[in-house]
Amino acid sequence: MVNYHNKNDIFLWLERLSSSALMVASLALTACGSVPHPDLNVKTPATWRNTVSSTSSAASNDAWWTSLKDDILNNTVELALKNNLTVAQSYERLNAERALEKATIASHKPRIGLYLGPNSSVAFSNYRSSSAFLFGFDFNWEVPYTSKKEGERNMAQANVEMAQAGMVVARTSLIAEVVRVYGELRATDQKVQSLKKIVAYQQGINEMFERSVDVGAASQQDLVEVRSKLIEAESALSEMNAIRESAIQRLDVLCGLDAPLPAWLNFSTPSWQIERVKIPPFAVPVEVIMQRPDVQTAVAKIMYAAGAVGVSDSELYPKIGLEGAVLYSGTIIRNGSTTPDGLISFLSPSLRFPVWDWGMLREQKNASEAELRRSILSYRDTVLQAIAETEITIANFNAMDERIVRATKEAGDLEDAANRNKVGLNKGYLSPLEAFRGQAKLLERKLVHADEQAAWLAAFAAANKAQTNMTIEKVRMAEKPAASVK
Repeated sequence: MVNYHNKNDIFLWLERLSSSALMVASLALTACGSVPHPDLNVKTPATWRNTVSSTSSAASNDAWWTSLKDDILNNTVELALKNNLTVAQSYERLNAERALEKATIASHKPRIGLYLGPNSSVAFSNYRSSSAFLFGFDFNWEVPYTSKKEGERNMAQANVEMAQAGMVVARTSLIAEVVRVYGELRATDQKVQSLKKIVAYQQGINEMFERSVDVGAASQQDLVEVRSKLIEAESALSEMNAIRESAIQRLDVLCGLDAPLPAWLNFSTPSWQIERVKIPPFAVPVEVIMQRPDVQTAVAKIMYAAGAVGVSDSELYPKIGLEGAVLYSGTIIRNGSTTPDGLISFLSPSLRFPVWDWGMLREQKNASEAELRRSILSYRDTVLQAIAETEITIANFNAMDERIVRATKEAGDLEDAANRNKVGLNKGYLSPLEAFRGQAKLLERKLVHADEQAAWLAAFAAANKAQTNMTIEKVRMAEKPAASVK
């Protein structure tokens, strides 16, 4: 005689054993899933070919543009960092990514919800249809034993790192552009002042020739040539005024202003001269290349791609969860009759096992692994590009630095020559015509000198931008975050 009671016990025991075995097997399978950690060692040059110094201004906590000792420039940069809309957007993007990172971490924790309303899916044995009014709490949690959680955290953290690098790029690019445009404005302002004097000298020369033609001391052709030079000088002045206005408008946009600062319209020192002796020698330590925002962005993209591999890998394995609820069930209605109110509570594990999806999950993993390999190659390319850019900016700055040394010496010689012309005119051994022409030539050379100073300043800005240090810039961002737009 068969003991059905014992038979049922044996069956339940075997079912539990098979469930436990299935659980253990699932855990063993998921041990294969993990987030890859690729080796990112890329060799950088032992020394930079175009530098002779081992110190770097980027290693200093002082803002590099303050070494120019220009109060107007310092105020302009501070105003741009406060009001620039691109920087403000990058700051808000960083806030958004930080919030999403917190949301990702929170999504890995158990969730509890409050439910109040009807439910027609409450099923009981022997009831063909049932409905109830439910009130209570439900609970669910996916056990974080696979690489999915780690991968999602990596992806969220990578987005934050990319947002931080994006903000550093926005800030450093803004500062470099402000310094460059400011140099262009100072150069054009200097050239406007020089061109005004050239026009005045040419007008004086024109008046002299007009009187000479009247008395027959000069030909009409000479007067035509003199007038052509006057018209040329006036045209150059008009064009330079337009360039100056364009530089002011660009500073307005960079600083988020609808009207230029008074200091930009009337500089207190019309004679612009960069005090180069206060600028430290330009050089870049080799290790700083890895702290550039473009390199750090490439690293974050690898972290993101590696996290995506972990997530796609976890989809190939079972998902184990825990679900539960504590619900108060109102009157259950079935076939025109009702049952008493009651409390429904349960807590049970859940297991979802992928069986057949026509290779979709496997191909998604293959795609994420290919994207990871592409990100590593992109990172190596970014490092090489960063090295090349650094070398170019070093060489360009060194060349401009040599030119500014000669230009500074020549500027002193031009001032001495101008003073000698004035003395010669006052003492009478130079005619007004000779003195005016001499002064005009000296001022023409000053136009070139102003351009060289602007080019030096642009090279100085590019050189400092090329050696941007993410570690230092993050500290500066924490001290002075971008102002949000109201």
